[in-house]
Amino acid sequence: MAFIATVGNLLVLFGRYFYKSRSNVEHSLYLRHLAASDFLMGVYLTIIACTDISYRGEYIVHEQDWRQSHLCAFSGFLSTFSCQSSTLLLTLVTWDRLMSIMRPLKPRDIGKTGIALRLTLLWGVSFFLAAAPLFPLSYFGQHFYGTNGVCLSLHIHDPYAKGWEYSAILFICINTCSLIFILISYVRMLQAIKDSGGCMRSTLSGRENVVATRFAIIVTTDCACWLPIIIVKLAALSGCEISPATYAWLAVLVLPVNSALNPILYTLTTAAFKQQLRRYCPTLPTCSFITETRSQTQTGYESGLSLSLSHFGNNSSGRKRFMPRRMNYV
Repeated sequence: MAFIATVGNLLVLFGRYFYKSRSNVEHSLYLRHLAASDFLMGVYLTIIACTDISYRGEYIVHEQDWRQSHLCAFSGFLSTFSCQSSTLLLTLVTWDRLMSIMRPLKPRDIGKTGIALRLTLLWGVSFFLAAAPLFPLSYFGQHFYGTNGVCLSLHIHDPYAKGWEYSAILFICINTCSLIFILISYVRMLQAIKDSGGCMRSTLSGRENVVATRFAIIVTTDCACWLPIIIVKLAALSGCEISPATYAWLAVLVLPVNSALNPILYTLTTAAFKQQLRRYCPTLPTCSFITETRSQTQTGYESGLSLSLSHFGNNSSGRKRFMPRRMNYV
């Protein structure tokens, strides 16, 4: 999981750095920051994996030293920082897609300053939430991240330990609100795409199915990452006894789900990536994606399917129109 999260997100970072998207710069920038956030989860998993290898067979001897070490505290900071920033970035990416589809004619250019302020605020909030337990505050106790062997701030074995309200806000409130927003947003996007294609020819229904499938996979992976954590945390707070071994399963198989799959869902399976891969690696088998020149009637519907807006131009009479261009379908 550490290898997948690290290599996959590095591939996205380098790929999107060298290949500048000209159609939706704001959306591409958000995805680069999402890859950076998920890369931190790969670093966290690498630290846990190396520590596991180092202490294997004799961990009980080093347990207290490890849980009270600065490396464990740093690992807990990384996991929380990555989780919160990734959650907020996924929410921001969903909002950007929602606005692109629901309001396609509205200008989206907010300027580099506006985008920078959004991202700075998002990273700042995530950093503060993750770093707060590292400060010498009596509320968090001495070793907030060291209550378990994988340095998670989930606190399911002792749900009402010091700082339990903080842990509940992170893993229940924020994750639940983001999950509900993402679910509702993708349902609205799919409905908008379906409605806009109602008067089109029937052959467009296949493309609707492609988009619906991608939306369903995105929502499913978000649920697979956040729902188990929310359920386990609520169960612990309600008095159910949760085995401490659950920490390891959550840290290795649940938390990294989004970090490992986001590069695939948002970049590596898109038509633009396949096109660039084919360009630089001509010996690879031909990728199957559809390319066609669009008419003005088809443009509004198909721009929603592609999840990135066409650029709109003004003719001499000042009337807005769509600019015909070639479209690669995901």
